[in-house]
Amino acid sequence: MITSMEAHRQRIKNELIAVGVTRFGLKKFAVKYLPEIIHNEEHIKGVVYGRYKENGGPALNEGILIATDLRIIFLDHKPGFTKTDEITYDVVSGIKRTMAIFSAVTLHTRVGDFTIRFANSKCAAIFTKYVEKRRLEKTN
Repeated sequence: MITSMEAHRQRIKNELIAVGVTRFGLKKFAVKYLPEIIHNEEHIKGVVYGRYKENGGPALNEGILIATDLRIIFLDHKPGFTKTDEITYDVVSGIKRTMAIFSAVTLHTRVGDFTIRFANSKCAAIFTKYVEKRRLEKTN
């Protein structure tokens, strides 16, 4: 018999795969932690994961930006440490995607910028497209 938490975890895994997360991406600590912060009625529409800089240092930390139908979440989770920021779509002022060998995505908000480097290009494209769509809906 499948419990509701197992069903929740499976739904999140299916949604992550649908937005381009690879088998390697599914093994990341932050991705495995998502069922703890995604609500039952919330659905993942885009994800970008990779490295980010903190306090002007080198881009050594692994982080993830998750676009859901309700909000955007920045998450850095590792054993003994969790950092989250919740961003509503009305504070997003823009998004920029850079493509080279790897992609980078910068989410510009009124509370600060969030840049994920060395990102999966497919995930970056899906995430950027969804956030742009939500921004256009908000302005219309």
